[in-house]
This record gives sequence, C-alpha cells and structure tokens, in this order.
Amino acid sequence: MRKKRIAVISAAGVLAIAAGATGFSLMDGTSAEETTKAVSSSVETATVTKTDLVERVEAKGTLNHGKPATYGTQLTGTLTSVAAPGTRLTIGTEMMRVNERPVFAMRGEVPAWRNFEEGMSNGQDVMQLEQNLKALGYFEDEPDKHFGRGTASAIARWKKDHGFEWSTTLELGRVVFIPSDVQVSSQKARAGDAASTSVLDVTGTSKVVTAEVPPSMRSLLPVGAKADIKLPDGKTTEGVVEAVDPSVEKEDESGQKSVKVPVRLSLTDPAAAEAYADVTVSVVTTRTTAKGVLAVPVRALLAEPGGKYAVEVIKNGEATRVPVEIGAFADDLVEIKGGDVHEGDEVAVGE
Repeated sequence: MRKKRIAVISAAGVLAIAAGATGFSLMDGTSAEETTKAVSSSVETATVTKTDLVERVEAKGTLNHGKPATYGTQLTGTLTSVAAPGTRLTIGTEMMRVNERPVFAMRGEVPAWRNFEEGMSNGQDVMQLEQNLKALGYFEDEPDKHFGRGTASAIARWKKDHGFEWSTTLELGRVVFIPSDVQVSSQKARAGDAASTSVLDVTGTSKVVTAEVPPSMRSLLPVGAKADIKLPDGKTTEGVVEAVDPSVEKEDESGQKSVKVPVRLSLTDPAAAEAYADVTVSVVTTRTTAKGVLAVPVRALLAEPGGKYAVEVIKNGEATRVPVEIGAFADDLVEIKGGDVHEGDEVAVGE
C-alpha cells in the first residue's frame, strides 16, 4: 500500500514538517529504506530541479497620499480665505488670508518661531528664509544663518510685491515652513473662523504605500529596497522603500497584540496608480532561503516513522521510495538531500 502523501500544506504545516512533526498518519509501518514497486500510469510526477529557493513574502498596505499633517499660522485675526483641497503648496504659494493679508508657504524643516528682523540672533530659520527668498528671486547673496542687509532688503521687496507696506521685518506667522511640496487634503477651518495653528491638513503630492510588516520582513525592506506593489486590479508596479520606522505593538480587532514595523514606499511609476485614491494593496518581496539545491514540490514528500521523509523516484515504470533529508522551504518547494536522488529525476506527487 502507498504511504500517505503530504498533499496540502500551510505555512504552519511547513514549520511542522521542518521541525519533524509526527502528525502524519502512515498507511503501513515500513521503515525509510529504498524499496521498489510497479507504478500506476495515473501517477502524477514532477522533475527534481537544482535551483535557488526563493520565497515570496507578502504584507497588506494602503495606497494614498500619506498621513496628513496640520498647518496654520501664529497670526491673530480672522481667516478671510483658506486654500481649497487639492491646492499644491510650494515655495511662495498662498495658504490662507488673515484679515485679508496673505500667509505664504515656504520650504524648510525648522518651524518659524520668531519675527525675522534686524538684530536677531543667527539661526537655521534665517538660512531657510534666505534660501526661499533666493529661490523666489529676491535674495542675492549666499544664504547663511545671519540676518544682514541683504536679508532685510529681500524681505522688504518681497513684501512690497505682495501688497504690504515697505518693511524689513517679517512677523511671526506670515510664512509657514513645510519640509517639502504638499497638497491640501482638507480644510480644518474656513473663512470667518479665528486664525490658529490648525487651519489646513496637507499630504504629499505623490501617492505612497504604507504598510505595517512583521519583524521577519524588516531585513527584506531596508531603505532603498525595491518591492512589487500589487494593485486592486491584479496588476503590479514597482515600489521603493523610502522610510522604515521603529517597531510598534499593534492590537488587532480580536484584541491580539503583535509587533509591526511601519514601512513607507514610493512608486517608481506614479501613473500606474493614478486611478486609485485610498485603497488596499499588497507589498510583495522575496527572500532566498537556499542556493543551488535539489528541490521537489512539497507534495512529493512521504512521511516516514520517526519524523523522517522519503520521495518516490519514478523510472522505467517503477517507483523507488528513497529516504531523504529535508532542508529549506520556499512557497511550494522543499530542499532534499542525503538520498539517491538526482537532478532531472522524476518523483511522484500524487495520482
């Protein structure tokens, strides 16, 4: 009689096999020695290959414009206009108006925290302002951290061109530093509301994929690594890891806690995701579990007494059961070694 073949295997089952689990019943008690018998013509076979075992690893993610950030102004007064959703905010773009005077977006990592005026101390905020005024064509010197005559002149000319009286002082709240170009995702306040530091929610201008992956995937997704992004229509596009955040503990709907690693990926072809706004996608990557090994489908394994395994080699109408040791797994393939099995042999996988 034939031994029971391992026909269906889950991820948990793979681990059980690798650990030598004994949960597979045997239809006879013969030991793992080579035996030969006639084989039925209905037996399905597979070819033993020498290959690298590459495992596909997949995690769910979300495709959208990223997590919103909130911006506003330190000016006091009444909002008389607010940029509409979808407005792109870049250097010099009007974000809102307070008492009918504009507030502008500028680029920089350091938030504005004081007035810009003659006699102020050196600082990174001064350099940021000079860099922006230079990009807008007003500051003529090399930007540095010092508020000098060139800074004062650039401020005055820029303000004059935007309807302000000639002044070398730029009050706190007139410009808002944002790290990169963004777009307005929603308004948190409207015309008629009091000005505050919470007026607009903004997101990136390009869509990104955010995913929380298990720690086992972290080494596969370092910054700069490429991964396939599987879209809702089944098509795939390439993503590149932009950021990997520290691990966090998450609780699912059933209350089970697990550790996850937040990962953000950009798309190398943004047009591929143009039709989608806020959808679930899959982040797919691979890892090589073994190189240049003999491999057969997992279905070819026969469970033997004592947690051992065998395969049936089919040749000249006969099936020879050959004891083997198992190694690495990858998807539906398993590494075999230690038996009289060679590349190109045919092994039974079912009937």
